[in-house]
This record gives sequence, structure tokens and C-alpha cells, in this order.
Amino acid sequence: MSPPTECFKKLSLESMPPTTRLQSRLQHAEVEVEDTDSTSSSDPGSEPDFDIDEDEDVMVSPSRLKYSLDLLDDETRDNVIRATEVPSQFVLRGCQGGEQRCLFLITEPVEYTVRTGSEESGYGIPSCTCESGDSPCRHVLWLFDQITNQVLGARGSPYTLTQHGYPAELGNPYDAISDFHLDMLADSLHCDVVGQSADPNPRRVRETREILASLNDVPTEEYRPDLFGDSDNHPRRLKGKRAVARGDLEQTVFRMLLRNDDFFTYFLSSVSLRADERNEVRFSGLRLRADAALAGLREYADHPALQQVAKPKDVEWCAAHLETVARQIRAVIHTTDRPLEPRELRAAARTAVHVLERVVFDFDRDVGPADLPADQRNLYRRLIGTNDDDDNDNSNFVIDVLDSVPPEVLGPWIDDLAAVERRIAEKRAPATYLARLRSLLGHLRERWGGGGGATTAVAGSKRSSGGGQSQSQHQRVKRAR
Repeated sequence: MSPPTECFKKLSLESMPPTTRLQSRLQHAEVEVEDTDSTSSSDPGSEPDFDIDEDEDVMVSPSRLKYSLDLLDDETRDNVIRATEVPSQFVLRGCQGGEQRCLFLITEPVEYTVRTGSEESGYGIPSCTCESGDSPCRHVLWLFDQITNQVLGARGSPYTLTQHGYPAELGNPYDAISDFHLDMLADSLHCDVVGQSADPNPRRVRETREILASLNDVPTEEYRPDLFGDSDNHPRRLKGKRAVARGDLEQTVFRMLLRNDDFFTYFLSSVSLRADERNEVRFSGLRLRADAALAGLREYADHPALQQVAKPKDVEWCAAHLETVARQIRAVIHTTDRPLEPRELRAAARTAVHVLERVVFDFDRDVGPADLPADQRNLYRRLIGTNDDDDNDNSNFVIDVLDSVPPEVLGPWIDDLAAVERRIAEKRAPATYLARLRSLLGHLRERWGGGGGATTAVAGSKRSSGGGQSQSQHQRVKRAR
């Protein structure tokens, strides 16, 4: 018979990864508005930690026990204070008995800092605090793989890895990050920029809703409107300090996903997505990036002071992001080692059409200093142009993406694309761009209408003739999109 302590060898009390130290510090610094079900800091739902009352010379532990420090000498007392300054991140992994001793295995997250900078900063070559002796170390390799995936994205041929752990195509990493903008990169990488607003990140809110909706097999926009309201950017029920919402497990998980980076990452990695679902998520993420770039340009337009910064979020910057989004959508379609499923292609079309509509209908206006050339002040003119712009005669913005989507999948967007075609015709778009779009629409009307998915005589027409859509057909199209 094995000794009673034998079972302890396999004992694991590990729970979900705790809040990171940085996030914990940020959370403690947040000024939170409490709702009616919030309580004081002694509420059992709040995260306990060591607290030292220096006036009383008493330490309160996470277990709510009090310890007098009266017997400690000054050096030991200072050591205790320093040891409790950083919030505890311990996990008790197990314990084991032996002859006249017992062992406890305690782990805590280990943080490393990877530095990268300009050549003048001294960090032109990325470095890591892990001091592993390997160059590049696994942290540098992992980080710059994540960054490259966002900045450059998928492509048919391999990237060229340099001896410093990042691809040559990225150029100087710091310059690439600066051009991309750190806040945009952090948003794409699911992390926060220290010092930014403590409000929930709109992208995190959207992705959290998508995750929970997919697990419940419910369309994203229909999932828990009581939590998300009419806007993904402003969740309705996130006030108060407690993550636990009694009687509502979904709301509890929702709060935890928004507040804890480790839990969000763990949850995201644990959701077993099929290959087609992963591409859907990627296309959705590219749409969010496009919206963030357009929001940056709008803020640049509304606040003249932002036009004076070293790397402004101007028309050129926004156009580069939107061109990258379109290029990455097309790359995913054409470099995947299998034909994409209709649902994946619908997600690609949804993002591409959305970006095109935003540029055509919302951003044909001049912004920024008046002395800049026209195509540096107007996003529409930069990406699509007019028939006065010789440089834009070969523009293919988004059209090459839409050409990659089969008519039977792209069909539900025929009216939207027809509206775009009418608007850019009014704006005197370059003849070649207008011809490509009209060719696409003609092919779409012929193939999609003839395929029985729906029938449209002239896109945008309200006539209910034999070529028009019936109400039931319109509802089927809406669901397909």
C-alpha cells in the first residue's frame, strides 16, 4: 500500500492564469464607478492582497488575517514591505511529503521585456531580459512573429529570417511599429498600451461577443443585447469591481474576458476553432483594423494639433492600412492550402465591401494642411482617384479582392456594390477603375441571378418586376450576409 502522501505527487491546484502584474497595477489604478450591486473593498468578490497599515504596524493578508510587525527589526520590516508591494501572482501547484519534511510547489508568472528601438537608441537589435544566452531567444522569435503577422500578413513565399529574430522584409522593427502605430498594433495583438483609458477596449468587447456567440451558436449581433446594447463599444453591464455576477454565468465570463488578459488568451486558445472559423475571425479582425484606421484619420481631421506630431494618422497612414487590409484578405483567399468555404468567403466579402463603402461614402473630403498635394489630403482620391489623376489609372483597390469571390457568394452585396458604382461615377472615378467595377457587377448580375440565389434586374432598382427580389428572397439574402 502506498503511503498517504503518494497521491500528492499528482496533486494540482492550478487554476486559470491570474492577472498579469502590469494589468493588476492598472486595475488598481482605475477609477471605477460602482453600480447598485457593488460593495466596499472588503467585498468577497474583489481580489485580496497584502495590505500594510503602517500607522498601526499591522499587515492584513490575502486570507484576511492580521499580523503585527512589532517584533521585526527595521531591515526585516523593510523586506516585508518590499515583498508585498507587488500583487501576489502565486499558484499552488502541489505538495509532497517526505522524511521529516514536506514540499510545496509554488509558481508565478515570469515576465520578460523585449526592447526594440531606432539605431540611435541603442536597441536597433532587439534584446530580451531573459538572458538565456541564445540569440535570438524564443521570446524575440515569438514576439516578432506576432508583429510580422499583423504588419505584413500572409503571403505565398516565405519571409527571410535575420540573425536577430525578425524577417528582413520588416525592415527596422521599431520603424515598422512606429509607422503602423503602437496603439493599432497593441489592439491587434490583444494587449493594452500602458496609460491609456481604463474603459474596455472596443475590439476586445467585439471579440468577446463573437466568442460567446459562437459557443452558443447564435448570430453575433443577436447575442445578449442586455449586455452589449446597440453598440459593441459600450457594454451595458460592466460597472463595479466584482467580476462575478451572481445568477448569470455568461455575464461573469463576459466580465472576466474583458478584464483579464490571461483569461482572455487562455479562453481564446481553448476554443477549438475549425480552419474555416479561424479565417472568419481573421477577416473580422481585418475589418476591425480598417475601422480603427478610419477612426484614427477622423480624429486627425477633427483635432488640428494631431497634424503636428512626428508620425500623424493622416491620409497616407490610413491608406497604407486599408491597402494592407485588402492585400491580406486577398492573400488569405489565394494562399490557403485548400479552397475556402462559402462562409469564409462571405466573411472576406463582408469586410472588403465594408471598407470600400466607408472610403467612397464617408471619406471623400479634404483633411490636414492645405499645402499638401490633393492625394495626401483626400482618402478617396488617394485610394481610388478621379479621371484627372494619371497615377490612379491602375488603381485596383478592393476590386481584386471582390474578383476573387465567386458570384454565388458575393451576390448578396450586389445592391451595395451598385450604389458604390453610382457614387464613384458621379465623382468621375478613373475610367479603368469604373470599368473593372462595372465588369464585376455585370458578371455578378448574370451569374448570380442565373444561378437561382436571387434575381436582380438592375441593382438598386425598387421595381418589383420579374427581375426584382421578392420579400422572401430579400430576407434570404439578408441572412446570407
